[in-house]
Amino acid sequence: MTQAPTPPAQRDAAIDALRGAALFGVLFENLQHFASPSYAELVAGPSATEWDRLGLGAIRLLCDNKVYLLFAFLFGYGVALQMLRDARAGAGFVALHLWRMALLFLIGVGNLLLWSGDILTTYAALGCLLLPLRRRSDAALGRIAGALLLLPGLALAAAAVAAALDPAARASLGAAAAEAIYPARQSCFAFAMFALGLAAGRRRLLSDGVFLGRAARALPWAFGVGLSGNLAFAAIEAAAPPPLGAAALAREATLAIAAPALAFAYAVAFLRWARRTRRGAALAAVGRMTLSNYLLQSALGTGLVARLGPVHPPAGLLLALAVFALQALASALWLARFRFGPLEWLWRSLAYGRREPLLR
Repeated sequence: MTQAPTPPAQRDAAIDALRGAALFGVLFENLQHFASPSYAELVAGPSATEWDRLGLGAIRLLCDNKVYLLFAFLFGYGVALQMLRDARAGAGFVALHLWRMALLFLIGVGNLLLWSGDILTTYAALGCLLLPLRRRSDAALGRIAGALLLLPGLALAAAAVAAALDPAARASLGAAAAEAIYPARQSCFAFAMFALGLAAGRRRLLSDGVFLGRAARALPWAFGVGLSGNLAFAAIEAAAPPPLGAAALAREATLAIAAPALAFAYAVAFLRWARRTRRGAALAAVGRMTLSNYLLQSALGTGLVARLGPVHPPAGLLLALAVFALQALASALWLARFRFGPLEWLWRSLAYGRREPLLR
């Protein structure tokens, strides 16, 4: 989700703004699960309107399987920056990183008490697995990321071959594949983005105007592949293909290319906009308090949104905008007086074993 906070003088406001924008995407996406009934349940019901169907389709096309990839990339990027800072300070990165991840895991366990969809525990566990990769070359990290993106589809193909060789086991293999494919995809895709973020962070590519200029040349391709591929994924998913059929394999192969392509397009297009216009201060304030704001979203989602009754997707967009606007205002007011968000300060203080100065 984020790394331990950086001293204000060293921060990149555009990257903070990107974190803030991604957090809005998380809120917009998660509202479909906070709401009771969920958007999917509401759309399947008799009272659903065409606007409801279009709203849910837009969320699945633009956010699902994209926003969390962007966050995972930023997580790996932040770990790389933390590694560079600790190296300059002479601190032992391995022990400090493991301690940070342990603390993040405990924070995630607390969030699980609010909402079963917490990602912090997963990020903390996978974050520990970054340690063996910290000295691998950029090319090696790229190959690892590519393999992980393809792994869920390859595992599904292997299960299909096993089912063909043993027809008696087809039903059990299909049931196991249907149950495992989503968590396996989430974990593999997230760690793939961790690896790419680690490589990018070591070179500070998101702060490199030359790199972003070159990356911008790929935006038409990235948006084209990302949008068309995600439309194809949505069409296959809507058809509910058999778990071990050719359509399910095509679904995984399509998503492995389309989801990272669209996440890449989002990141590059946003950073180019933020640097060119020098706007996004409100988003940057949210991005500097990502952990605090993420947990606040969980609390509001389970404590308020879940109690509102049916929330239609178009209304959910307006609700997300209202909540996020309040978060942006509160974050700006808080950071005008304090150096870190409340949970960022707590995490940093516990990580370094000392009470960090909070007031400006």
